[in-house]
This record gives sequence, structure tokens and C-alpha cells, in this order.
Amino acid sequence: MSETVMTNHLVAHHYSVCVIDIGSPKLGNLGWYLWDATRQRVASGDDLDALFEPLIQASDQSGVLLGLEAPLFVPIRQDLLLMTKARAGESPRPWSAGAGAQVLAMNLPIMTYLFQQLQIRQANLSYCIESTDFTAKPGQVLLFEALVSGANKGSSHIDDAKIMVDYCRSYSDQSQLPPTILQHEAGTTFLNLAACALLHLGLIETQALSGCSSPIYRPDYRP
Repeated sequence: MSETVMTNHLVAHHYSVCVIDIGSPKLGNLGWYLWDATRQRVASGDDLDALFEPLIQASDQSGVLLGLEAPLFVPIRQDLLLMTKARAGESPRPWSAGAGAQVLAMNLPIMTYLFQQLQIRQANLSYCIESTDFTAKPGQVLLFEALVSGANKGSSHIDDAKIMVDYCRSYSDQSQLPPTILQHEAGTTFLNLAACALLHLGLIETQALSGCSSPIYRPDYRP
């Protein structure tokens, strides 16, 4: 029987929110949107390199929720025939479906590049894989999987990112984190690709984080 992994919980401060709709940078299929909670201003664009400065400025004064619209972790099950099945709570399509699998692959080098460039510009960022470690203090970054699909989708990649930011922002105003849609599934472990990228770059040290899930936020989710 499934149960929600984690309900939304209180954090110590308001936080900024940044979401990147992952796609091909060369083809212009990438868009990002940032809300800076301290300065009360927004920024957006389709050039990932233009994100780094405003994101670091936001992190100097507040914690940041950083969402990537791509699967960040995959389930590891005991039954081979169930390996590509949707994660519990995930809908309407599984992470392994055509679009999900494609953007998962695209995100691996893009995500690693993102972490590299942020580290070059600001070495004091502290990354959280699990929401329980995030207090929203300045310099903290909580990574989450942004799921914007179906009726939630906007008219552009930037618009998709904005829709997710606006949803998370409503929780920041209450000093809460959004509720993850992920539900507990007995006997299932995970391989966290974001944690693997951070470990590869030496930006986190705890190997066990590679076996953790990340929060999945969806704009229409109300538990």
C-alpha cells in the first residue's frame, strides 16, 4: 500500500525559487525562470549561462529551491519486469516514457554543467537532496524534480518554468515546502542522478545520497 513519502514542512525562512525546463540548448528548447524572494524580483530567459549571476545573487540572501524539469532519480525494484514502471504517485505518464527518457538523458550533461558553473562563481553553495535537510538559510539549494505536464503546461519553455515557480512561491510565502507527489513503495530503492553528478564534482560527500529520492513537485497537486 502506498503512502506519501513526505508532507510539506515548515522552513525557517522564505526562499527563492528557480526552475529550468530542460531541453536542447542548441535548438532553443530550454527555458528558465527565477523568483528572488529577498529582492522581490524575477528573471527569465532561454540562455542557461545568463541564469548564473541572478541565481547566485538570490542564494546570497536566501535559500533556493532549484527545480529541473527532468527525472532526477530512477526506481530500483526487485522485479526486473517492473523496472521501468512509474514511480508511486507519478502520473499520468511514467518517467521512462519517450519524453521522460529523452529529457533524462539530456539533463545529465546540462545538470552537471549547471553545477560546475555555479561552483566556479560561488563556492559556498550547499546542496540538499532530501527536503528534510533544507532550512532555507542563505546558500542552501534544495534540488527538486519539476513535473509540468498535461493541462499544467504553458505556451513556452519559459512559461512552463514560471508555472512551477509560481506554485512553489505560494508555499515560500507561508515558509513551507510544497508537498511531494512521490509515495512510499515497499521494496523500492532509488538511484539519484542529481546526487551522482554532485558526487562526481565533489560538491557533496555523502555517498548514501545517491540512493535517496528527491522531491517531485507538480503545480496542481493538493494532497
